[in-house]
Amino acid sequence: MSELIAKHCTLLEQLKETNQYHQDRDDILNDFHTELNRLRSSNIVIFRQEINKVTTLLCTNIINLNELILTFFLDYFIQLLKQWHELTYFNDSNDSYTFENLSIILKNHSYNLMNELLIQEFIQCLITIAHVGKDMFKNRNIEVITRMLNTYTDIESSNRHEFMEVSQLDDSIIKCLCTPYTIEVFAQFNLSVKSEERNPTEDFVFDGLFGHVSLMNREKLQEQALDLRKHLLASISNLLDTFEISYNEWSESAIKILTDLTTLFLYSVQMTIVNDICLDVQKHICDTSIRVLVIPTYRSMKFNNNCLQYIYMGTSSDKILDHLKSQKLTSTMFNIANLFKSEGEIQFNVYRILAAIMTEDDIKRLDDPGAIAKVFLDHLTEITDRSGWEVRIKNLLTRLKILLQHDQIRDEIYKQNGVPLFIYCATVTKYDTIIQQRALENLLIMSFNEKVHLNLKENTTFMTQIKSISENSTEPDLQRAAESLLWILTKDETSKESIDNQTSETTYDIMISYSHKDKDLCFQLYDRLQKDNFRVWLDRDQIHGTPLESMSNAIENSEFVFLCMSDAYKQSGYCKMEAYYALERQCCIIPLVMKSQYRPDGWLGIVVTGRMRIDFPKYGFEDAYNKLMIEIDRNRREKKKDSYLHHHDIPATTTPSNISVKEDKVIEKL
Repeated sequence: MSELIAKHCTLLEQLKETNQYHQDRDDILNDFHTELNRLRSSNIVIFRQEINKVTTLLCTNIINLNELILTFFLDYFIQLLKQWHELTYFNDSNDSYTFENLSIILKNHSYNLMNELLIQEFIQCLITIAHVGKDMFKNRNIEVITRMLNTYTDIESSNRHEFMEVSQLDDSIIKCLCTPYTIEVFAQFNLSVKSEERNPTEDFVFDGLFGHVSLMNREKLQEQALDLRKHLLASISNLLDTFEISYNEWSESAIKILTDLTTLFLYSVQMTIVNDICLDVQKHICDTSIRVLVIPTYRSMKFNNNCLQYIYMGTSSDKILDHLKSQKLTSTMFNIANLFKSEGEIQFNVYRILAAIMTEDDIKRLDDPGAIAKVFLDHLTEITDRSGWEVRIKNLLTRLKILLQHDQIRDEIYKQNGVPLFIYCATVTKYDTIIQQRALENLLIMSFNEKVHLNLKENTTFMTQIKSISENSTEPDLQRAAESLLWILTKDETSKESIDNQTSETTYDIMISYSHKDKDLCFQLYDRLQKDNFRVWLDRDQIHGTPLESMSNAIENSEFVFLCMSDAYKQSGYCKMEAYYALERQCCIIPLVMKSQYRPDGWLGIVVTGRMRIDFPKYGFEDAYNKLMIEIDRNRREKKKDSYLHHHDIPATTTPSNISVKEDKVIEKL
């Protein structure tokens, strides 16, 4: 025992009892440093006892620490860290307590944590935890590791140091989360959600590890996000299941953990990115989220909104969207909107989901289709001039594009002055090219309304702007959108003459009109047709940056036009443009179903009415292809028969020449 240390500790105890904190006493600190150094080299047992006494008092901030003592403490803490991760267990309880005390002192003087040697030793601790698993997760000193990890997270969140961006710390944290034992931690937490208290292992996982992941660089995190989804998504799904049946019994701390986890996996780990391994779990999470929202619980609006955000983000995946549509959720989503009338963000997310899942029949049954149009237009108007809202603007324009496939919504958007808003988004130079592109694509769909078509055509300023974009843009997608809109607004004068001048000779046997989302099946069909010596026009690059004449010439010079039908096809202004032009040209159209259970409705249903549909998912590729060959042969025989009857002046039933397409309806010219 050191009498000098005992004397100073007695004085510090007196200062503590009288609440005298943050005293400047370098004399005491210098004596501590001298005496501890002496004991460290002469009597290690006494040293461990004395440094425990000293650090127990100093971690309470009784006196302000100087660099001399902090450097000494840092050196010894690094030694203890090394012992810990090398599994050289502490010789007595003093080391364990000192380890705890020093972590508190260094947390209070966090600039010392930037020491490179300390960082490397700490990373080795995390690697050891990941390698050993359960025994290290439950080690009595795991709280020290959690405290350090939280301090590093605080440093990163305040941008006080740049080492985090390039260190191995992130990788070691992901390794810890992907160990088998974390699944057991989730399971244990699932059994203790009624308790307000969290054990040290749960604090390490949910507060320490996940807390740091939430601040990791997004691009770097995406490299390992798949591993996190595969390992832990099912565990999060299980938590949601438990919450659904016992939400009233959950403690506030458990609800916070669930809310933080769902937030993290939504925005950082992006759990809605679909792969076949996680697909069933993702569908289940969607279903559970809907049931949770219908309850409803008002204990955490953030969690409720996370459930809605998950469903909304799921609609961006074709596989999850198909699942949601099969559930016929329209009335359920309107019920959820009614339950949360005062929650603006929840209301908005409900309508974003509805935009993706509603069918033509759903739209027709709406009492007020203008209401859903108003929600989107009001929100877009509100944020168009806000900085930092570009992602939301992009998403809004995408949802509006989906809604525009429905005549009633499209007409309501026109009535509520949505066209000037789209023009603004398409032409204001402060927006990036993706916003401009999506706004132009919406105007392309709107232009099939006769009034919109005329208004846009007469807007000379706008026509000049889109002409400039089509000629000068270096962004292929934006150029294509501008070129397509310009083409559809200016083609009317030449259409009649082009039809009158068409001949029976064709350059191609087949033109394939398709959505890029269905490219795999379409490319398979293209390759098979080529193999069977058909002359086929299909643009594998979706006409990026090339003149629209290539598309129109293909339609004009093809014997058949295949419409590859799906939700994505119906929602695409480009596909609608191709289908309508083929109809105006009186081409021989053969509809092909690309997605299982798909039934065309709305404008696409009108275009293909009365035509034989070849359903590839239903029959399988080979059988469907054989049916397609039969349909091609049947059409050729009928065309040959009609040509013979016409040549001999015998009346025959043919497609009338007085067909035009206006406002998404096939009508006869008067």
